[in-house]
Amino acid sequence: MRIFLSVLILIFNFQSLTKADDIKDFEIEGISIGDSLLDHFSKEEILKQTEENKYMYNYLTDEFGQIYKYNGLSKYFFVSFYVRPKDKNFIIHGISGTMPHVEKISECHDQMNEIANEFSTLFKDAKRKETSYNHRIDKTGKSKVKEIFFILKSNNEARIVCMDFEESLRLKNNWIDGLDITLQTKELTNWFNNPID
Repeated sequence: MRIFLSVLILIFNFQSLTKADDIKDFEIEGISIGDSLLDHFSKEEILKQTEENKYMYNYLTDEFGQIYKYNGLSKYFFVSFYVRPKDKNFIIHGISGTMPHVEKISECHDQMNEIANEFSTLFKDAKRKETSYNHRIDKTGKSKVKEIFFILKSNNEARIVCMDFEESLRLKNNWIDGLDITLQTKELTNWFNNPID
């Protein structure tokens, strides 16, 4: 059974849900981990966006690439996907739904905590961890990230992240500060955790 993730005030309708076995049981905007991104983008668009977005991950290898979807969404401002550019089927290893937060980062943190409480109910056997750090893309150390993540028995992860970019960097790159709901495979997590510098 697939479970739909939609971020409003509360993200789940839990009347009949008690436990999820893995992140593949979830959909964000009708798309799940393990689906082919070719069902939503052409091969050319996937490779084009992967190349255009490389600069965000210049501290990592090119094993994975990120693709964005802005149109035709019902709940999120945008959704992004991680795939292996050399995979002919472009199987999705990561999917994030992003909602911009209002002016105060504290409101993003409050919403993140609400969602994390729901995740704790859903992922009963998962390990819950929290962390805060400076975003690697900003060498000044002024862009901040706070996240709560759940590691499942499969070592796949569900993450809730609040991103707060330094203002001039955000404006220069047309980025948004926001709250992300992210589902990712253990392979994608390993990629993120092994910078090349």
